[in-house]
Amino acid sequence: MVSADLFSLLGVKPILGRAFLPNEDKLPSANGGFAIILSHRLWRQHFNADPGVVGRTIEIDDRDFTVEGVAPPEFQFPIQGEAVDFWMTVAIYFVSAPGQLSDAEQRGAHFLDVIARLKPRVSRAEAQAEMSTIVSRLNKQYAGNAPRGVEVVPENDRVAGPARPALLILLAAVGCVLLIACANVANLMLARGASRQKEMAVRAALGAGRGRMIRQMLTESVLLAMLGGVLGAGLGLWGISGLIRLLPVDIPRLAGIRVDSTVLLFAVLVSMLTGIAFGLAPAAQASKLAFVESLKESGHGLSEGLDRSRGRGLLVVADVAVAAVLLVGSGLLISSLLRLERVDPGFNPQHVLTFKMDLPYVRYSGLRQTQFFERAIERLSHLPGVLSASAVLPLPLDGDYAGTFLTIEGQPVAKANPPRADYSRVEPGYFGTVGIPLIKGRDFTAADDLTTTPAIIVNQTFVRRFFPSQDPIGKRIKPGISNGYKTSPMREVVGVVGDVRQYGLTSAPGPEVYVPLAQSPLGSMNFVVRTVVDPLTLVGTIRQEMGEMDKNLPFYGVKTFNQYLGEGFAQPRFLTLLLGLFAGLALALAAVGVYGLVSYSARRRAHEIGIRLALGAERRDVLRLVVGQGLKLTLMGVVIGTVGALALTRFLSSLLYGVKPTDLPTFLAVTLVLIAVALVANYIPARRATEVDPIVALRYE
Repeated sequence: MVSADLFSLLGVKPILGRAFLPNEDKLPSANGGFAIILSHRLWRQHFNADPGVVGRTIEIDDRDFTVEGVAPPEFQFPIQGEAVDFWMTVAIYFVSAPGQLSDAEQRGAHFLDVIARLKPRVSRAEAQAEMSTIVSRLNKQYAGNAPRGVEVVPENDRVAGPARPALLILLAAVGCVLLIACANVANLMLARGASRQKEMAVRAALGAGRGRMIRQMLTESVLLAMLGGVLGAGLGLWGISGLIRLLPVDIPRLAGIRVDSTVLLFAVLVSMLTGIAFGLAPAAQASKLAFVESLKESGHGLSEGLDRSRGRGLLVVADVAVAAVLLVGSGLLISSLLRLERVDPGFNPQHVLTFKMDLPYVRYSGLRQTQFFERAIERLSHLPGVLSASAVLPLPLDGDYAGTFLTIEGQPVAKANPPRADYSRVEPGYFGTVGIPLIKGRDFTAADDLTTTPAIIVNQTFVRRFFPSQDPIGKRIKPGISNGYKTSPMREVVGVVGDVRQYGLTSAPGPEVYVPLAQSPLGSMNFVVRTVVDPLTLVGTIRQEMGEMDKNLPFYGVKTFNQYLGEGFAQPRFLTLLLGLFAGLALALAAVGVYGLVSYSARRRAHEIGIRLALGAERRDVLRLVVGQGLKLTLMGVVIGTVGALALTRFLSSLLYGVKPTDLPTFLAVTLVLIAVALVANYIPARRATEVDPIVALRYE
C-alpha cells in the first residue's frame, strides 16, 4: 500500500498503462473503486500476460479495484524475501467497518514507512539535520502526541543491512581458504623449482635469460591456477541450486542468485591473479641460480638452502594460522547455534498448526467479525485430532508487529516519554492452546465483550517494569488503540501470563499486553490449532471446514510453529554450516600443507637421516626429529592464529548468542584439534623417514 507518487519517485514507468494519479491515494471515489498496479509476475501467472488487462476491474476482499498498469519485470519494491504481487494506494486505509475508526483516523497507529529521493549534492547528514528540525517542529505543533524521532537511512543499507555482516564474513572465509590454497600451491612450486635446479642450470648454460625462465615458471603457475578456476566454476554451476536451497528465505533478491558472465569473469580474473601472485616468488627463486654449482651437484646434498626452507616453513605457518582463525569463528558460531536451539520461546511449539484468514469489511463489520472467529474456533475445536483452537494477532515469530503507547492509572509520566508495549488481540483459550503459562488471575472468556468491563492481560516483563512489588490484578491501563470503542477506554488487568519471544529467539521479551478480540475487533487473525497428530495432516480437513463457512475467504500462511522456529534458525544455521565447511576445508588444506612440507623435507634429508642411522641413531630419534620440525611450525601457526582470532572474532559478536568472541573453551578446542591433525600429518612422512635404509641412502657417496 503506497502513496500515489511512489512510482515517479523511484523513476519507474509501467510497461502497460500508467502509474497512480495524485488523487488516487485520497478517499475512495463515490463508487468505492480503487486503483491497482500489477507486478509483471502476477500479470503473467494469473492474467496470461493479457495486454488488455489495463482498465479491467478485479475484486479484492469484496472491493472493486481497477487495473491501471503493469510494472516492469525487474521492478521490486519493497525489496524483500517474498516479492510483492501488486500495489494499491493508501486510500484503502480510510476505509473502515461501520461505527469504527479507520486505520488512517487512529492517531495511535503507526504503520507506514517513508521513502524519499535526496536532491542532487545533498548529503545524508544534511538530510538528517533537516528532517530532525521538521520533526521537532511537528512535536511542538502536536504536543498532545508522544514525541517522535526520525532517522535517515540509505535504502541499500535497509535492504542489505541484516544480511551484510553474515555475507561479508562468508566472503572473508572464502578469501582465507583461497589464501591457504595459494600458499600450498606456492609451496609446491618452490619444491618443484628446487627439484628442477639442474634443468634451470642447463637452460641458463644454453643461453636462456632469467626473464625467460621466470616467464616459463609463471606460465606454468598461471595455467595451473586457470585449470583450478575452470574446475571451481564448474563446481559452482553444479552446486548453486543446492546453495540457494540452504539460504534463508528472507535474503533479499534470492531469486536473482545465479552463475552469470560476471561471476565467471570474476573467477577467471581471480585465478589469473592468484597464479601470478603466488607463482612469482617460486619463479624468481628458481631462476636465481649459480648454474655451475648446480651442474656439479650430485643431487644428494646434506640439506637445502636455508632461505628456501624458511620460505616454505613460513607458508605452512600462515596456512595453520588462517585455518585457526576460521576454526575459531566456526566454533563460536556452532556454540551460539547450540545455545540458540535451547532457548525457550515462551510457548510449546509442538503439534501446533497456524494459518491466516482475512475478513473483508464490506461483508464483516465489528460484531460479525467477532462472531465469525468464534464460530470458526468452535468448529475447529471439535474436529477429530484437535485438542484446542484459538486466534491471535500478531502471531509470535511471524515478523508482524503491533505496538501502542499506554496510560497507566496512578503513574503519571511526561508526555515526552510515555510507556509503550506490544499489543496483541487474542481469542479466549489462546494461552492454553499455545502453551503460554497463566501466572496469575484468569484468562479471557466469551463474556469479555463490548458490553462488559474492558479487560487486559499483561506479561511478566510488563509487571516487572510497571508494577514492581505490586499486585497487578485490578490495575487499570489505557492502550492507545481504540478498536471497538469511540475512544480508547481504561482496561482492568485480569491476568498475568509468561513472557513470549515475539520477534525472534535472540530478542528479549518486552512489555506486552493482550486484549480480547471481542473488545478490539479486527478482520484479520491468525488461527492456532493444537493437535494430537501431525498438524500438517489436518490441513485439508481444516481448509474444507473454513470453506464451508465462507468459500470466498483466503486461507493462507499455513505453517506449524516448528516451521516458524526453523525459519528463525535458518540464517544462523546457514552461516554456521558454510563457515564450518570453509573451516573444515581450511583445516584439510593446512594438514596437506604440513604433510607436504614434512614429506618433502624428509626426502631431501634422506642422506642426512641415513648417516644418523649409520652412526647409531634410534628410529624413534629420527621420528622425533621429523615430527618436531612440523609440530614446531604448527605451534607457531596456532599462536599467530589465536592472536589473529582474538582480533577478528569481535566482528562476529553481532551474530553470536550467549557466547563471547573470546570464549576460552572454543579457543582451547581449536588448539587441540589443530595439534592433533598436525601430529597425524607429521607422523605419516616421519614414519616413512624412519624406514630409510642407511646403505641405500649412502650408496651414491
